[in-house]
Amino acid sequence: MKLKKLLSLDFMQDFQSLLETEFEHKLFVASLRNYASHGNPLRFHNFAFAMRELVLHVITRKAPVNQVKKVSWYTRESDIHEVTRRQQLKYCAQSNIADEYLGEGVLADLNASISEFIKEFHFFNKYTHITAKYFETCPKRFFENAKYVVKIARDSLRQLDDLEHIVVEALEDKVHDSVVSIAARAIPESLSIIATNVFVEYSEVEEIECTNIDHEYIYITARGTVYVEQEYGSKDDLCIMNENYPFSLMMKSHVENPSDFTIESKELDVDTSSWYE
Repeated sequence: MKLKKLLSLDFMQDFQSLLETEFEHKLFVASLRNYASHGNPLRFHNFAFAMRELVLHVITRKAPVNQVKKVSWYTRESDIHEVTRRQQLKYCAQSNIADEYLGEGVLADLNASISEFIKEFHFFNKYTHITAKYFETCPKRFFENAKYVVKIARDSLRQLDDLEHIVVEALEDKVHDSVVSIAARAIPESLSIIATNVFVEYSEVEEIECTNIDHEYIYITARGTVYVEQEYGSKDDLCIMNENYPFSLMMKSHVENPSDFTIESKELDVDTSSWYE
């Protein structure tokens, strides 16, 4: 099968959509060129090896060795490698967040998922090692095996997101009360333009999303509804209306103290467009 045809296949495009950098896309195409090298009995092994390296490159991009060595939970585990693959996967999930903050239950779930990832990833070795079974050319078998290699690579990259989700979910639960409290105090001045006086009765947080975790910060966005009382006219001719508007509030907390939040936006971002409709 020619390269152009390979790149048009649905499962190939599905995998390629998970790649981010120009180099990753180039490496993926180069991997397929190996597979398309008809007449070379090593074409499948070269393809599988390149795909394995592509996944490892993504892991290293997400968890650079020098960054992993700086985190609070890092201790050297291997005499051969400064940072093990297990530690890189742990960094992909929790970055520089201390183990103590996540707690034993979350860490147990995370470690189990990392072990499962490593177990699945070892299947690559079956195809990268040159054996008599996979040396002889068989186009149909090669294609099925290539399809499975891409599946392993795709599942591996998606598992990286699953690892991060374990930590993100735990963080969202832990910061809930603090976020609700901050949102209630972050009264927007922009509401004053729609009435003579506006009094915020209360803010209701409906969604808390951890949007990113890097080496220094955890980024949180809260979304919900602010309930207000709007006054119009003078004291002798006063009209009061009760309204509510959706809002969002962006904040961040340092990984060394996730419970201490800094509001990135000066106030609630309130959507009052419904008032003008």
